[in-house]
Amino acid sequence: MPTTPASTRENAMGTARKTTIINRLNEQWAQVREDFAAQHAVQTWSAEDSRLRGARSVQDIRTLADGPVTPATDELFRALLDRTSLPGSEGELASRIVLQLMIGRIVHTSRAMTGYIRDIEERSQLAVVAMYDAIRTCPTDKSTYLTPHLAWTAHRTAMRLAKVGANEIPMASVGSDRTTADEPDLHPSEELAQILAWSVAEGVLNAGEATLLAHRYGDESPGRPSWTSVADPDTVAGQAGISPDAMRQRCSRAARRLAAASARYLGHDTD
Repeated sequence: MPTTPASTRENAMGTARKTTIINRLNEQWAQVREDFAAQHAVQTWSAEDSRLRGARSVQDIRTLADGPVTPATDELFRALLDRTSLPGSEGELASRIVLQLMIGRIVHTSRAMTGYIRDIEERSQLAVVAMYDAIRTCPTDKSTYLTPHLAWTAHRTAMRLAKVGANEIPMASVGSDRTTADEPDLHPSEELAQILAWSVAEGVLNAGEATLLAHRYGDESPGRPSWTSVADPDTVAGQAGISPDAMRQRCSRAARRLAAASARYLGHDTD
């Protein structure tokens, strides 16, 4: 019987012990599948929208989305994306469902950033945030190839920010491909500042959590016209007076709460 090298076994064990935001999202999804209010919302949506093909639960939507991308898949995603702008829990549920449907692409993007960000939790958090951003900014008039669009948009955003963190580049070069006809071009640090300010005003995050995320993902380099997407964890943890592991956990919890409220932020943006 062939033996597994010790280093491989250790790596496998280390991977098994490492819990990331993606693991926690999958665990949370199991709860969403059992949530009565979520099932009732899906049933209401289906009664109103034939694109959901009579889905009676979030698991029905998961099943309908599986398999090759077809026009029916695009209709399903468009119906969900249209609901991400609904106020309150309905918009948040729609965003959460789309995120879960794209979880495989999030994992792919996280792995692609390995050469730029070593820590798997940091990569995972960035990939999740990038996907939520892709969901939030998906053009309302786009109705075809929606899953490739979300996957590529999120992947491009995450990779660009990961590269910025690894090699600082001029601010003017970051985000230059995000301009649309009806949306001004924002530098990522400006967008982050807007989202965090909104999150505190709306009670999504407290000031300490927003500050921690700002230091971790949006610190400008002193005296230089550049921006760092992922700051050194030991430095951020030291500034906060906590351990690096505690810092990552707090950032993860705050990022998940912020992501869950993305539908409300979308509504804020369009007011």
